[in-house]
Amino acid sequence: MRATASVVVLLAALLLLPTQALAQQVGEIEIAGSVEHGADAASFDPTQARVTLNVLEGITLVSQDSTQPDESGMFSFSITAAEGRTYFFSVEYQGASYSAVRGASELGAPVVITVFDATNDTSVLAVQSHTVIVTGAVPEDGFVEILERVIVRNDSNLTLTPDLNAEGPAMLSFLRFALPPGAYNLDVRSNITGGQVLEVDRGFAINSPVPPTVPGLPHQFEFVYRLDYDEPTIDLSRTMRFGAESVRFVVPVDVATPSSARLTDLGATDLNGRLLRLLEGQDIAPAEVLPLGVSGLPGESALDAALESAGEWYVRYIVPAVVGLAAAALLLLSFRRRRAVAMGGATKEQLLAEARTLRDAYDRHNISTAAYEGRWRVIRDALVRADVRARLAEAGEEGHTRD
Repeated sequence: MRATASVVVLLAALLLLPTQALAQQVGEIEIAGSVEHGADAASFDPTQARVTLNVLEGITLVSQDSTQPDESGMFSFSITAAEGRTYFFSVEYQGASYSAVRGASELGAPVVITVFDATNDTSVLAVQSHTVIVTGAVPEDGFVEILERVIVRNDSNLTLTPDLNAEGPAMLSFLRFALPPGAYNLDVRSNITGGQVLEVDRGFAINSPVPPTVPGLPHQFEFVYRLDYDEPTIDLSRTMRFGAESVRFVVPVDVATPSSARLTDLGATDLNGRLLRLLEGQDIAPAEVLPLGVSGLPGESALDAALESAGEWYVRYIVPAVVGLAAAALLLLSFRRRRAVAMGGATKEQLLAEARTLRDAYDRHNISTAAYEGRWRVIRDALVRADVRARLAEAGEEGHTRD
């Protein structure tokens, strides 16, 4: 009899499961939660906070509701649950926003949102690590691209809340990062939600509140930008406003050579088949100037310069100068009796095609630098001669017409 009763209970439970699941998907349910203070719970008045629930389906806002917690911090919402929806809870407290996210399958667990008192004092922040990476150079366009990764901790029981009314030098309550002069195409990403990126003197600031760090989950910032250069060296030195427990400076060996009087050169290491040179240092003090620089940046090759200017600058200035110097001597010689030279009979179009093929082989590392430069000199001289021949031929035809 007991066995039969157990089977009946089990069957009943199995029969009820699909109905309950369906009710969770399309029925009205109650979501309970609480707002708690992360430090000073005794003086915290949760009724001063307000909880908002945004229900999203993809990126579409399905509904929005808000409520005030009771004196114990408890709150609840009645919602229609559905698969594929996201439930975003947020609390505004002392100028900062705190949030929690639940999926449709997680609505059974209580929602706990922890808030902290606010401060405008940036001394609560500490930079755990700061990495500067020169990702590459484009000598044809004269710029380098730089990626920086910064890990920031807030080990206090306070949330850094910027004074949004401050402007200019008064923006001391903002999390700020220095950039080299002339930086452009800035793109900033972070695991802190909300806020804006603001341009400030010598860099940028983020007006997002920075809450205390969850153990094992520091705040991360990543930003990439470009710098133009017309010399083989660039100064990347900057003032480290918050200092840094560790700094790394990484530059590919085939791009440039890094240098810093403050960091130790650890040599080159292979990463996925590419040699990277690493400089590292520790205990950078707040407001310390960190010297960083690169040298040996690639310049635009002679071939690229000639190809770009062949239709304008090259023909307008170089060729007329050569023609002026050589015309008197060349006019004394007969074209039919002239000694053949390497590629002397090639047309300008053929020479330019040969130059492009040569550059492609060099970029693919199929020929050495010495071979590339030697062959390019031959093509360059042939280009000059081709233009000279064309101009002298035109001059001869005009003279023959006049005769």
